Amino acid sequence: MLPLTTALPASQRTSEQVRLTLNLTLLLFTVAMLLQLPAVYYFASPDSLQSYNWLGHFLVLLVMILIQRQVSLNCLKVALFTLYYSYLTWVLLLWPGLSNTHYYYLLAVVISGFVFTRAERLAQITVLTGAVFLFSLFSILHYQPQLEFGILRLTNDLTLGALSLGIYRVLRQQTVNRWQGLRGAHQSSVNTLKQLLPKDPEQPARFWQPGKTRRYPFSCVLFADLSGYTTLNRQYGDRVMLTGLKRLYSGIDSLCDQFSVEKIKTNGDQYMVVSNLQNQADKNCCVQMYQFACALHHMIVRYSDHHHLNCTVRIGIATGPLTAGMIGRNRPSFDVWGETVNLAACLEQNAVREYIAACPVTVKHLPAHLVAAEINLASSKHPDTEMYYQLKIN
Repeated sequence: MLPLTTALPASQRTSEQVRLTLNLTLLLFTVAMLLQLPAVYYFASPDSLQSYNWLGHFLVLLVMILIQRQVSLNCLKVALFTLYYSYLTWVLLLWPGLSNTHYYYLLAVVISGFVFTRAERLAQITVLTGAVFLFSLFSILHYQPQLEFGILRLTNDLTLGALSLGIYRVLRQQTVNRWQGLRGAHQSSVNTLKQLLPKDPEQPARFWQPGKTRRYPFSCVLFADLSGYTTLNRQYGDRVMLTGLKRLYSGIDSLCDQFSVEKIKTNGDQYMVVSNLQNQADKNCCVQMYQFACALHHMIVRYSDHHHLNCTVRIGIATGPLTAGMIGRNRPSFDVWGETVNLAACLEQNAVREYIAACPVTVKHLPAHLVAAEINLASSKHPDTEMYYQLKIN
């Protein structure tokens, strides 16, 4: 199973792709020079400048291939294009009869579009300018006005250079557009995963992996339920209430981000939140959850008053160990389990208007003046919890 990461592809991957492109370019350069060896052998003597030019550049090329992993990408790019321009220029100077060799400068225009990143724009422009300048220079040097088609040949050369730049521009823009499209699609996928899965506490750069569950020793769980929702649903209908819930839950989601708590799920008009899915026991999670509960209560009150609804919220908070993760094969979703979760649901059922129901562990880590009443919890499902507390809402 591949890990679900939150980050965009790392820069190291881009560097490896560029390095692979450079490696293929070096191999292509090597093959091209080997193909020229028979011509050098038949048309130049072993001790001629033409032979020394071929041998010297070929040896440098072999050295670059051998040490390419030991040098930086920038140095490798500069060395590659410098070697390429040097070899072509010396060939044209030493073999004046080769009137069409200067067309190979245009290959550098295409190659530069794939080995330079967007951050290396200056280097790319320099390489492009060098290729176009050398191509134009030798086109002019080979211009023979006394020939019948001399001016036509020069015009064709310059037109070919302009077309090469145009083709480079189109290919480069298509590549950039495709990359931006892939980047946007990746970001959209990441945003979708963020709505479904929390980040892995042990590996923040990754999402929680499907099929994994973990035990956490000290987490805070909150259940909130709209009191009066059933009556309102009968009065206004499913469509109106669903529109209202969407707007309300979007506001609650923003509160989760504000108070650094983790939304787990919604179940109808019930909203479930967890704080401190960490291996370390952070006692401050109780304070965070209490502050979130108060903000949630005030939001519901404002919403109810604004829309003239007779609706309140019941809130229950429990603190302790729990298990979190995803189980099952079909449509698995992130969830939490354990006695702490069940107790929070029970406390939400016992909560009354204008107060928050909290377990003894939660209250232990809150200021004493927040406690309004201590009440017996008559629940056979939670024999270890004999009482709970009503907390004031600030």
